[in-house]
Amino acid sequence: MEDNSYKLIIAYFEKTISDEGLTQLQEWIEASPENLAQFSETIQILEASKSYFKQALNPERSWAKVQEHISRTEIPEKPKRQWMTYVAACLVCCLLGSMVYKYSFYDRTAYQLLSNTNGKQVRFTLPDSSVVYLGGGSKLKYPKNFSGKTRAVYLDGEAFFDVVHQSGHPFTVTTGEITTVVLGTSFNIKAYGAENKIAVTVKTGKVAVMAKSKGHNDLIRYLLPDDQISINTQNGLYTFSKTDADEVVSWINHDFIFHNTSFKDIAASLEHHYGVEIEFTDPELSKVRLTARFRNTSLTETMENLTILSGLAYTKNGNHLYISNNNQKGGKIMK
Repeated sequence: MEDNSYKLIIAYFEKTISDEGLTQLQEWIEASPENLAQFSETIQILEASKSYFKQALNPERSWAKVQEHISRTEIPEKPKRQWMTYVAACLVCCLLGSMVYKYSFYDRTAYQLLSNTNGKQVRFTLPDSSVVYLGGGSKLKYPKNFSGKTRAVYLDGEAFFDVVHQSGHPFTVTTGEITTVVLGTSFNIKAYGAENKIAVTVKTGKVAVMAKSKGHNDLIRYLLPDDQISINTQNGLYTFSKTDADEVVSWINHDFIFHNTSFKDIAASLEHHYGVEIEFTDPELSKVRLTARFRNTSLTETMENLTILSGLAYTKNGNHLYISNNNQKGGKIMK
């Protein structure tokens, strides 16, 4: 789906669409049944995202708002397309009525907590048959049964989700103040709380990334395959870019691919995967940037290759690794 069409749907949902934009949206919806289906699915995701942290809304009031918006908008006469306008309006009405409900969900749902130590990776299936790969040092909280309209899970760490499509039952992953919303797709989230950074990468389908602000969720961006958004959770700044999703999720096969990545970030990934602690004897060494690829290699082989590429050295003491300048050995005075 074109990025411009997404923008038009979002503008329609937010009631900020212009007369010209509304006409363009009508024409795009009419162009094919697939476009109408895309419109429906996108509205569902947006509605689920917006109402996720809210109390129940009044369906009559919601419909009144839709009618008010329609009555305010002067639509050029297009007899052949008039039925599509009513279809779209009725569709939004139905979604507004069906997607909102009282979120006492937290109080009556029994949750499971899956917790991985560093060095451990698991693959498991959620109650809705969606598959999750949970990385080392990660925690996932999920309900024993998805009983509500929204399939909600909570993540601290890294996980790859392959979500089963369920129309009308969005799947949400909450990581702190950030919520990722999908209907059915595969995507990767890296969100270790201690690292103050969240990265969402889409492999297939589409994803809405929301940020909680002043009691409600705001849409940050829609992501399509090979899109990635990185959010600094300390200052709220984010970057958006194209990437190779297959490379990002290669960790589920015990492979690692780094492109111009700081040694600090590489070390963090290795800590989670191998269950070790890595420290730099000089903080400046952690800023060295490297490009490397490792396919299911041992810790020793990985570290030897990294030190050759970086021109640095490492010392291993039990479960601790120390990175230092070449021809030096590192360690730590225990206190």
